[in-house]
Amino acid sequence: GCGVAVGIASGEEGRREEAVGMKGLLEAILKDIPAPAVHWYGGSNEGGNGSEKEEGDFEVEPFSMTATTVGYDPYLGRTCTGRIYSGKVRMGDSITLLRRQNEKDDEENANDNNSGPSAQVTGVFANRGISRAPLDPPFACAGDIVTLSGVPDSLKVGDTLSSTKNMVPEPVDTPPLAPPTLSCLFGANNGPLAGKEGTIVTSSRVRARLMSETDNNVTITVEKCESDAEKTVVLGRGELQIGILVEQMRREGYEMIITPPQILTTTHPVTGEKLEPWEEVVIDVDAEYSGTVVNALTGARKGILVEMMDDTHGKTRMKFEVPSRGLLGFGPEIATATRGTAVMHHCYLEDREYAGMIGTGTERGKLVSNELGKATLFALESLSARGTLFVAPGEMVYPGMVIGENNKSGDLEVNPVRAKATSNMRTQAKDEKLYLPPPKKMSVEELIGYMSEDEVIEVTPQSVRLRKLELDAGVRERAARTKKKQMDALKANAKGGKK
Repeated sequence: GCGVAVGIASGEEGRREEAVGMKGLLEAILKDIPAPAVHWYGGSNEGGNGSEKEEGDFEVEPFSMTATTVGYDPYLGRTCTGRIYSGKVRMGDSITLLRRQNEKDDEENANDNNSGPSAQVTGVFANRGISRAPLDPPFACAGDIVTLSGVPDSLKVGDTLSSTKNMVPEPVDTPPLAPPTLSCLFGANNGPLAGKEGTIVTSSRVRARLMSETDNNVTITVEKCESDAEKTVVLGRGELQIGILVEQMRREGYEMIITPPQILTTTHPVTGEKLEPWEEVVIDVDAEYSGTVVNALTGARKGILVEMMDDTHGKTRMKFEVPSRGLLGFGPEIATATRGTAVMHHCYLEDREYAGMIGTGTERGKLVSNELGKATLFALESLSARGTLFVAPGEMVYPGMVIGENNKSGDLEVNPVRAKATSNMRTQAKDEKLYLPPPKKMSVEELIGYMSEDEVIEVTPQSVRLRKLELDAGVRERAARTKKKQMDALKANAKGGKK
């Protein structure tokens, strides 16, 4: 009585209803599921969605198609993939770009329809499995999902392509893309071990690779750094996206350094107050760990619990609204706290008032090497009592490199290359049986959320290291004293303002 077609079969018993199988299933889909409706500008119905149309009916309809994904092919040039909204397109047709109507567009841009450059379609392709094949004959009608080559180079996701001779009255309404929420600086590796593991080490090559990434990855924006000509600014939507890009580049032979992420803030046009991006976070977790998740997000990370639901299978779904800054480093932390049972999804919500100082509540100091050489088992065994180690015996270390996490607050300068003194004294064999726990290895995205403001990630094809931005211990100590004085002055001014 619910209007749902049901097919029943049993593999164990070897029985099935008539016409049930892969062929019967596909026939049932064609029979019971209605065909997708397409827009019909010349249709008589008010909704604009025509019923079944013949191929010849699309000849008089204006062609329109929204760009769902944009890519670049070295042989075909700029490509665009999407579903044809109306009309028909064939190879050789002239098409015009219509810019997406943005809420921030002024009236002048809205009046001229935001029309852009024109181009000629050089190919019509469709996906066949995991490959892309040209259509024969090379045309497609409304409702088809196709890839067009020869589109304008300035095409962006959400823009509309329309036939030049029979243009649609306005661009197709599409949802806006989520803006980037954080930025990182990429630069050439300038550490003591630079050039020993990678083949592409110059800042110009790194920048060229990042620029080429924007041809096929529309969610990443790359800009030149105004303060440092040797560095490049990469804008993304989270540490995972930045981490994936870095992993791709290191496998191609690049060496680089990545600075700590900075959240992209804006200013309210009317009040002038500082705004920052907030995200909607949905977490599914076992009910026994729900309190742990709530405490982790609503405490120092400044999150707001919006909704909480329990199901009959012992799971709890929670919805939060959290500043993007509060999500940095949250994934690995909550995975450990919930024994891997938490499943998290987050997406951009809106820009809101700046939430103030945010901390994870777990800030600790670092163990920083003060010598160059290979780490020894003898030295690391004694250092393991002071914190969690990031390096194993035999790995190269250098002054300023972070080799572990300190159990106490504040950084600690240590010597991980110290060797056992050799002498003719004979002792028991207990000194030979040194036990060292395995080092903690973190991926690039984990390090992006973990590193402090005065640290950078050094990435090579073989290694991922965390080190201080300033390798000289004396310079770091003077900078720390200066920063402490500034923080004390800010606290004093805050107390004076309250009085």
